[in-house]
Amino acid sequence: MDRYKPKYHFTPPHNWMNDPNGPFQLNGEYHLFYQHNPDKPEWGQIHWGHAKSLDLVNWQQLPVALAPSRDLGEHHCYSGCAVVDGEEVRLFYTSIGDGERNATSGAEQWMVKQSSEDLLTWKKPDYNPVLTNELHGDLHITEWRDPYVWKEQDGWKMITGGIHENKGVALIYHSDNLEEWSFERIYYKGDEWIFECPHIFRFGDKAVLFYSPSGPVQYVTGPWSAEGLTEVEGRGTVDTGGWDGYYASTGFVDEAGRRILLGWMPECRGDAFPVELDWNGALALPRVVELKPSGRIAMTPIPELVSLRGESVSWADVLVGEGQPFETGISSTTFECLLDIRRPADGGVLTVSVFASADGREHTDVRVDFAAGTITLDRSSSSLFEGVRKAEMVLDLNLEEGADSLQLRIFVDQSVVELFAGDQICMTARVYPSLEDSHLVRLESSGDVRVSGMEIWELRAAEIR
Repeated sequence: MDRYKPKYHFTPPHNWMNDPNGPFQLNGEYHLFYQHNPDKPEWGQIHWGHAKSLDLVNWQQLPVALAPSRDLGEHHCYSGCAVVDGEEVRLFYTSIGDGERNATSGAEQWMVKQSSEDLLTWKKPDYNPVLTNELHGDLHITEWRDPYVWKEQDGWKMITGGIHENKGVALIYHSDNLEEWSFERIYYKGDEWIFECPHIFRFGDKAVLFYSPSGPVQYVTGPWSAEGLTEVEGRGTVDTGGWDGYYASTGFVDEAGRRILLGWMPECRGDAFPVELDWNGALALPRVVELKPSGRIAMTPIPELVSLRGESVSWADVLVGEGQPFETGISSTTFECLLDIRRPADGGVLTVSVFASADGREHTDVRVDFAAGTITLDRSSSSLFEGVRKAEMVLDLNLEEGADSLQLRIFVDQSVVELFAGDQICMTARVYPSLEDSHLVRLESSGDVRVSGMEIWELRAAEIR
């Protein structure tokens, strides 16, 4: 149903998408690939979809870039990356087949070269695979996948994810020519059972490693060394959405030097889901990532998103009292809301309800509890899908010491709520309201909470063609 299809978050025209793959910018033009089943709105026979953009907001769909080579035993082209080497672009991905080529123990890493200047056609060289599990020698690695390649002063580096001794690992490799690779070592080993889609951002002599452990995407930071990430200076959760909202992140550095992060928003699907969709999956809004001196990362939506803003309504110095909800009068399912909330001296809880029905039966709540120091995104009163009726995600607020206000930025898009609190807290969720009039916005509080300023913009649909 188009009612639930996001209008300004990237989605495939039809059928399935999952992980974003290989984003890059070349000659001012952004390219995005993504895991894609071109035939059904469900996972299977994974290809690489392809799109391009001038601003990371409006997109033009392009022909499928990679398809499994059945004659070579491929069943799926799993996730990977793109490498811009001068004016030449290469793609790296995990090749999966059947039998001995299975995903658990038989994965291979393949490389693809562009075969046209317009980047619409690609060729798999005869010397594939460029990496096999034999590189690891006696080191037993399973679920080995998702290559991510970048350049250091001493040559090309690659990170892959996998499992070693029942723990998730990021493994590092070296190459001088992108074709012949040597295994160096385990770069980082975590406490989770698997690492998927590991990738690295470099900030001077520091490195940030992102990984997806079949749960909320995590990051660790520390000094860069090919010997491994042994001195952890910071760690955190990128987004609490996990499988239910945000997963399989990847990133790239654009021509302006910005580190840009992309992530997949799965649909909440299951036997209880009562509607049929001819599309499945979307991308979260692109985020600019910076590294703080504390070792934590800062994340903000790309500034290009302001181009979608239309008419707005603003308020100043709003006092939301207990038992006195503030009705905004806004009726929309595609908007951006920016609030500057004063920290109450005696605690207090402010609730911003979106997807709210007039009779109060249905609503999705962003709840800021200043006394407890938490932000909660509660969907327990909104959704067609039984699996998310009781879903509640909580994050520590951690206002900086001495800070007397919190900036809250909420994006709502048909079936998406994407929340940014300050520059360190992100929370993404899928919501499927069941009532036709679930499109109001209201504020409530426990105790008096003052909102210094609030503005709500209607956001136009992005061009995704």
